[in-house]
Amino acid sequence: MIKKLAKVIGIAGGAAAVLWAMRDRFVSVAISREPEAPTFRATPTEQPDLSIDTVDGIGPVFAGRLQEAGLDNVYKLAAASPDKVAEAAGVSGARARSWIEQAEALH
Repeated sequence: MIKKLAKVIGIAGGAAAVLWAMRDRFVSVAISREPEAPTFRATPTEQPDLSIDTVDGIGPVFAGRLQEAGLDNVYKLAAASPDKVAEAAGVSGARARSWIEQAEALH
């Protein structure tokens, strides 16, 4: 009976030793499956020389309309949706997208 008990303890101890030795492998696999932390896009420092009328096709009339909608510089224009720009300025969606693309290229 003591021999059987010693054999069971030996097997259990061996299994525990194998698991203990492989614990780093299990932990490293689990860590690699964790999702990456979210990254946030930093907004650039606004510069006063990049006013909305620096975009080609935006003159004083369209600039005034966009400023009334809160789009008073290139950075805000680049971050705006085409629908918002089109509605604020009273232009087509294609023209609004063009302005947004130009604003993105400027900053």
